[in-house]
Amino acid sequence: MRKILSFVTVFFLVLNLAGCFQSNTLVKVRPDGSGALEETFLMSKELIAQMKAMQEQMAGAMADGNNMQAKKGKGKDQAFGALNAEELKKKAKELGEGVTYVSSKKVTTDKFEGYKTIYAFKDINKLRFNQNPSGNVPGSQAAGKEADGKKEIIVFKFTKGKPSKLVIKMPEDKSVDKPEEFKGDIKKEQDANSEMMMMAQMKEMFGGMKISLAVEVMGSIERTNATHREGSKITLMEMDFGKLFEQQENLKKFSAQKPDTIEDAKKMMKDIPGIKVELNKEVTIDFR
Repeated sequence: MRKILSFVTVFFLVLNLAGCFQSNTLVKVRPDGSGALEETFLMSKELIAQMKAMQEQMAGAMADGNNMQAKKGKGKDQAFGALNAEELKKKAKELGEGVTYVSSKKVTTDKFEGYKTIYAFKDINKLRFNQNPSGNVPGSQAAGKEADGKKEIIVFKFTKGKPSKLVIKMPEDKSVDKPEEFKGDIKKEQDANSEMMMMAQMKEMFGGMKISLAVEVMGSIERTNATHREGSKITLMEMDFGKLFEQQENLKKFSAQKPDTIEDAKKMMKDIPGIKVELNKEVTIDFR
């Protein structure tokens, strides 16, 4: 059976380049069930530069003498890391019926570059959000059915009332157990030097990666079973891979298990200090 490609595996496959991304998503919901989704996605400038260079090389190889300059210009306009408002507008349809694109803007820091997008929804019951951020990677849309396999959809069930009730259904665990003999073969083949080298490469590649997902009610919470709550904000996931890699044992565990989905990664990281994961399959929030 073919395993679902993980968001980590995606970056190993993207030309095996050093780099990382940061993804921050906040779902805001009103007591009537309407609200907004704010999504910030950043990629390291180093990785973007390498992707742009490869894109230009591929464009040059495919171009003939008559239209080489035109193709180079087109590649530059749609280069990796550039804010593409048209693509972000199209994504609104994927988020559910009645979801509309509101705005987007470029975001740049010392080491990262990307965008922040705001979508509005009239009914959170129709919102279908993919907690796996790998689909935001430039070019991932071309993966077709393979990209569909990486989707880990969070479903919302809202009932208006006094108080209103919101149920957040976390994705099903679709991971596949890895054969013990396969794990054993890996351990036999790795000597101390190669293992240290691999650990160093993983730390360099993923050390700056951060993923967060939260729901904020525009009102006051009366009751909730959520694990992580700050006022009216519920954190469903907050994963800082830099903290994961602070200890050698964490890095070895991550490398050996190779989580197939975000759900796998959440289970593996739940006991690491500073990292928040929601293990309840259904999170309930009563608010007004």
